[in-house]
Amino acid sequence: MNLIEVMERFPDQESCIEHLERIRWRGTPVCPYCGSVSVAPKNESQEEDGVGRVGRWNCHDCKASFKVTHGTVFHGTKIQLQKWFLAIALIVNAKKSLSSHQLSRDLDMNQKSAWYLMTRIRAEMAKKTNALLLQGIIEADETYIGGKPRKANKKEDRKPAKRGRGTEQTTVIGAVERGGKVVAQVTENLTGRTILEFIRKVVNIKESELMTDEYHGYRQFASMMKHEVIKHQDQYVEGDKHTNTIEGFWSLLKRAWYGQHHHYQIEYTPLYLAEGCYKYNYREMNMFWKFINDSVKV
Repeated sequence: MNLIEVMERFPDQESCIEHLERIRWRGTPVCPYCGSVSVAPKNESQEEDGVGRVGRWNCHDCKASFKVTHGTVFHGTKIQLQKWFLAIALIVNAKKSLSSHQLSRDLDMNQKSAWYLMTRIRAEMAKKTNALLLQGIIEADETYIGGKPRKANKKEDRKPAKRGRGTEQTTVIGAVERGGKVVAQVTENLTGRTILEFIRKVVNIKESELMTDEYHGYRQFASMMKHEVIKHQDQYVEGDKHTNTIEGFWSLLKRAWYGQHHHYQIEYTPLYLAEGCYKYNYREMNMFWKFINDSVKV
């Protein structure tokens, strides 16, 4: 879904609300507070900000006033829904993501509003990613996200930046289903316990086969499931035994960091991961329509 199609399909606030109402209620509006269908549209004029109270309904039973956006990612927003829809299209179409500064320029809004909007969208993507359970041939691995330390002013003070395990960068662990979906999360300590908890949470162990590198934290799975280990010091591929799929996902994730964001605050890193996972998981679908349709299914 490109921007021209979004603007043609949703030229104003009313068309956006009409689409959301059709998806959520299918012709029968329901009060989100009491579940009553005894409701009627509230006749109020649209305010100058382009949002106003258009699309508001009154419940005759509990006397509450509500909109179709109640309890959704759009709940309580003062930003026009058309800009939300355009932002969603821009985000899902950007393979390497985009910055809030770029989005603010594209949608003619201030940077803080653009950042807020993107954070809400990523949080919605996280809901869809965290509920996944993988099975089949699973590749598990970890990576590290963050910048390289600045060089010291004096040559004698300069030290080579440590890479891989033991670095001070943010640790991310992930698992991908070959030909399927991926799940990734931030972890403070890469230990056998955290790896075990993660794999048990996101993988159907009884119906899966695990592929990893030789890191000792994965050895415990040999007694739980079929576990193949590829020794990267010797080779990266041995027949069907490899971790190239998860390595490819890490590459996409880091392209977003290198090319667009440059810095992640630790508390928001899970949201950036969720965006990367969401785009990977639904890469063969029209992500715009999927996100819009799923966003009002509460």
